[in-house]
Amino acid sequence: MGEKLLRVKKFFTLYVFLPVILDIVIESLNRKSVFSAFSYMFDKPFLFLFNVLIIMLTLSVAMYFKREIFVLSLISVVWLLFGVVNFVILHFRVTPFSAVDFTLISSAISVSGHYLTAFNVVMIFFAVAILVISMICLFKRTPCFQKNATRKAYMLSTLVILTLAAGIVVMHRSSTSVQALAENYTNISEAYENYGFVYCFANSIIDTGIKKPEDYSQESMAQIKESVQDNEKDEPETKPDIVMIQLESFFDICGVKGVSFSRDPLPNFHRLQKEYSNGQLTVPTVGAGTVNTEFEVLTGMSQHDFGVSEYPYKTVLKSKTSESICTDLAKLGYTSHAVHNNTATFYGRNKVFSNLGFNSFTSVEYMNNITLNPNGWAKDGVMVDEILKTLDDNTDRSDFTFGITVQSHGKYNDVKPDAKDPVKVYNAPEGKEESYEYYVNEINEVDRMIGDLVNALSKRKKPTVLVLYGDHLPSLDLKDEDLNDGSLYETQYIIWNNYGLKEKDQDLKAYELYPEVLDQLGIHEGVITRYHQQADRNSDSYREDLKALEYDLLYGENYIYDGETPFTATDLQMGTKALKLADVSLKDGEYIVRGDNFTPYCKVYFDGKEIESQWIDEHHLLLKEAPERSDRKVDKEKAYEPDQIPNTFVVEVQNGDGVKLSYSNSLRWKNTSLAVK
Repeated sequence: MGEKLLRVKKFFTLYVFLPVILDIVIESLNRKSVFSAFSYMFDKPFLFLFNVLIIMLTLSVAMYFKREIFVLSLISVVWLLFGVVNFVILHFRVTPFSAVDFTLISSAISVSGHYLTAFNVVMIFFAVAILVISMICLFKRTPCFQKNATRKAYMLSTLVILTLAAGIVVMHRSSTSVQALAENYTNISEAYENYGFVYCFANSIIDTGIKKPEDYSQESMAQIKESVQDNEKDEPETKPDIVMIQLESFFDICGVKGVSFSRDPLPNFHRLQKEYSNGQLTVPTVGAGTVNTEFEVLTGMSQHDFGVSEYPYKTVLKSKTSESICTDLAKLGYTSHAVHNNTATFYGRNKVFSNLGFNSFTSVEYMNNITLNPNGWAKDGVMVDEILKTLDDNTDRSDFTFGITVQSHGKYNDVKPDAKDPVKVYNAPEGKEESYEYYVNEINEVDRMIGDLVNALSKRKKPTVLVLYGDHLPSLDLKDEDLNDGSLYETQYIIWNNYGLKEKDQDLKAYELYPEVLDQLGIHEGVITRYHQQADRNSDSYREDLKALEYDLLYGENYIYDGETPFTATDLQMGTKALKLADVSLKDGEYIVRGDNFTPYCKVYFDGKEIESQWIDEHHLLLKEAPERSDRKVDKEKAYEPDQIPNTFVVEVQNGDGVKLSYSNSLRWKNTSLAVK
């Protein structure tokens, strides 16, 4: 009897009491307060219990293993790690930790240097090492039972699953906002607060893509198609160059209540607001998630129709082409360019931009004269010349250029203001004084770049339109009530032009921006474009029909295009102008590589090996060692990588992690000045 009672106590301790403790700890980390976690437990007991049941279900897996205690401990540690990671992430951004973050690991590593010190990195590796060693020791010490599955295990798992299923049905039908459970939600941060970390994280694992509409069929899509008038033959009289600039973490800081400044931090932006079309822009994210705003602006699709916290750049657009402003403008002869003063592989843009129809992509690896801000981000001043390079003054061709800035990217804490900073901040929230002053002076420099760009575009004879907008608010712990006008999910946009377009002020969603701009220019190419331009945005069917279009184009049968896929990936050129290798020569005892469009990210390869080199300028590289010919011959039946061809020079561009982005033309030894004796 005593042994049976002991087993019952063990069961309740491990599979009932432990899940409760784990969820309290996880919610304390999620809310940054133990008191708030207990308040959540008592204020929303059913939602708290639902989260506990999810943990209980995962822990019940341990009962099926011989080393039950080890597996139980391992699963518990994983949940605690998720809680800790979420706690850390919330100190750098507003959006909580979700399953999609696993797809962003490479991007996170590439920017970790901007957030973590060397000491932080060492401590993380030290903590991970201790954890791994501890788990190995635990594995060796835990007892191993012969039976790895019992009736008790089956009963517990079944009971938890049935309870969870019943809970989902009851809470989905609940009419009270306190206990109602949602599958999808627009404000992720609020969802984690309302429904709990465990449920929201679990939901982010299974909820991806766009769900098939209940009435999706060829007939339903035909009805939508019929409602969208086809004006493709009505070409505009003027086809201006179009420049869109996505400004990193940029918004009108003067709209924060109580905060004042020694001078206007955004004089150029404010002047343009008074003179040209502008308004509030509702974006899908806050504090982070730049590419989700970017996705909406380029495609006219709503990110909220996808899975919880999903980044379409990291899921469907990795392998799927899509209708976009680029594909629409291509029908009118436009060439599309992207310019970004950050690494090309961040969020996989070097792959995604091809599927969106861009013709060229100039990332930081293809730029010279880069200067860094105190946080290590490239300053945006370099964007002006790089954007101008993409615009052809030849009136026979029109260009679309999409610029993405990075200078005002976080983090904002732990960066000491410079005494020479031109803008002083007064009455900033307590403890945020330095963060505000750093951020304000960064966007002040961005505003200076805006002024320089507008001045340069004003001098062009060719009609030009410039669209400026912020991708999201910065991570400054702002709340809706801190803002004079707007919400955390609203930035501002401006539509400037140099040829007298009529001013039209209105508030827009990010996915409505480019169709509205094209509509003002008399451009009506593309189904998504025409849908936004012609649909009643206040109607009940507007969002539902848009979602059906999105599903049909990305996941469905392309009924809207008669079952065909009209878009093909472009041969994306890295750099506005191609990398060119002209000659390798020996002069005054130094080996010089000549060509065009060289940058500090260039590497020289000869005969399959890298030769250490030094960047001199955009036309010259200095080799630090002499190239040596080998006896290798070209095998005509073998497919060589460009940097592996025998006795051949090639220049390639690599990012900071050694990822190869593009190659120059190859140059055989016999075709260089070195072959001349």
